Formats: sequence, structure tokens, C-alpha cells
Amino acid sequence: MHNQKSSGSRVIVNSDSLAPEAVQLLVQRDATIRYIPTMATTDALRDAAAEAPTHAIISRAAPITAEVMDASPELRVISKHGVGYDNVDLEAAFARGITVMRTYGANSRSVSELVLTLTLNLLKHVFQLDASLRAGRWDRSHFVGAELTGKQLGIVGCGAVGGDLARLCLCIGAHVSVFDPYIDPASIPLGARRIDRLDALLEQSDIVSLHCPLTAETQGMIDADAFARMKQTALLINTARGPIVEEKALITALQTGRIAGAALDTFEVEPPGAANTLWGLSNVLFTPHIGGSTVEALGRVAIQAVKNIFDILEDEAADPRCVVTR
Repeated sequence: MHNQKSSGSRVIVNSDSLAPEAVQLLVQRDATIRYIPTMATTDALRDAAAEAPTHAIISRAAPITAEVMDASPELRVISKHGVGYDNVDLEAAFARGITVMRTYGANSRSVSELVLTLTLNLLKHVFQLDASLRAGRWDRSHFVGAELTGKQLGIVGCGAVGGDLARLCLCIGAHVSVFDPYIDPASIPLGARRIDRLDALLEQSDIVSLHCPLTAETQGMIDADAFARMKQTALLINTARGPIVEEKALITALQTGRIAGAALDTFEVEPPGAANTLWGLSNVLFTPHIGGSTVEALGRVAIQAVKNIFDILEDEAADPRCVVTR
């Protein structure tokens, strides 16, 4: 990279903080950094972009609309602090010649470890047992757990996270199947089996874990019909995007015993409202969209997000896996 090419760039960081190593990369290139909160509104982002010529945005959660892009005609790159890009108006970006980047693979181990943690907690009834003990009960026989070894794990979307999860669970002794119509067959982890129909994967799986992006194709993909195909003993894990699952259908499936349980790191609306029916269900676990939030992953993601910016601003060859094309 040639520092002089991007000297003086202005970068908006849509995050409450950025890993120090990534900040140092920006400082080394004499970039001006403008922070706005992770959960900022579109208006706040637009106003920040209009304050001065802005060349790049590191994006977390704020919606990046055509209005935001037009607030600074100098904008050349939107770099996601993560892999999900559903908050970016891609058509508007492409029409304006703005490159959209993601940090492919940088947080895959963090997310796959969370999936494994949630799955094991559900199988072992850890949270129910903890609550029971705190209430003064000794329920050694009431809750009987299960092993992941020998279970059928169905992975929907076998990119960096799905592939990493497959390898972890194969080591434990789970049987892994993947559904991903876009994956190169050569990329499927050794030992995993490809299934060409989602309904077949749902019917066979003891655990279904979602790792696909939120697109028009995947929105609402796990609906009442999908739950009707799943085993009554099945578990659903969603660390991808909330709207991939129809929340009302999920609630009904959990309330009626159509499936045995679920673990959610993402929701249709974030944060979910206090009156959400999910809170009253005992067969579901929750985390607040923190799948990629480990010290290690946040560092890798931030560094990659900054490197992606300067690959574009300095006209270097970008990693094609990080360039969003659809």
C-alpha cells in the first residue's frame, strides 16, 4: 500500500469504538476519523457525511441509504465491520460507483463458537438447571440432557462461518449436512454432506443453524411450512439475521412443541420490545447480536475493515471474497 495515495481521507466510523490496531492504521494514513454511535439513525449518518468531504464509511448498524451516499459525493467505499450488509442500499451504492466491502471470515470462529455454546446449552438444559438450583431445587432427574455427538446438524449457508462450524462439529462427532445453492462443491468441509433441497435438510436435522445473508430470497425463509418439516425434537439456532425467520411462526412452533427449542442471537426488530412474546418462553435462549463480539474477532474485523477501505482508496487489489457483488 502507498500511504500518500489516501493521505487526508475522511472516514466515518459507525461504531461506539474501534479496535486500537485499526485506529492506528487510520492514523498512519493521516485519516480524519468521525465516530457516530453503532445504533445511530440514518439522519445522524447523513449529517455526519455532509459535515465535510467523506471518502469512506465503516458500517455497523445504521442504515446507509442513497440519501447518506449523496450527502458526500466523494464517498468511494462502504466497509462493513462484519459480513452482513443488509443495512446498505446496494443498488444505490452500485449506481453511484461506491464499492461495498465486508470482512469475510474475520469473525467466523467467534460466531461458530457461539453457535456451539448455544447448542450445547440447549442440549444440556444448562440455563434451566441453573435457574432451578438458584430456586433451591435439586433436579438431577427432571432434566436429562443429550449429546451433540451423533446428532444430525443441518447448516443453512456454508460460507466462512458455516464452514468453520461444520469443521468444529465434525470433530465432536456430529453428522453435518449443508444447504447452500451458491457454494462451490469443493468448498464443502471434508466429512460434510451437501443437500440440494432446504426441505430435505430440515426434515433430517436434529439441529438447524442459519448462516446465510439476509436477502430477498432468504427473508422469511424459515416460516410455518419450514417448522412443519422439522423434527419435534429439533433445535433452531439463528446467529445470522433475525428476518430470515418468521418470528410469529417461530413463537407458535415453540409454544406448541412443533420444535423443541431455539437459540437466537438476532431478531426481526433489534432490540426486541419488552412485550415480545419470546421473553415468556422457557425453551429459547437469547444473546444480543454478539456472535462476532469477542476481543479477538473485533480486532480482526476492525483491521480488515480498515484494510478494505485503503484497498479501494489506494486502488490496490482487494480480496474478491470481501467485495459485495449482490
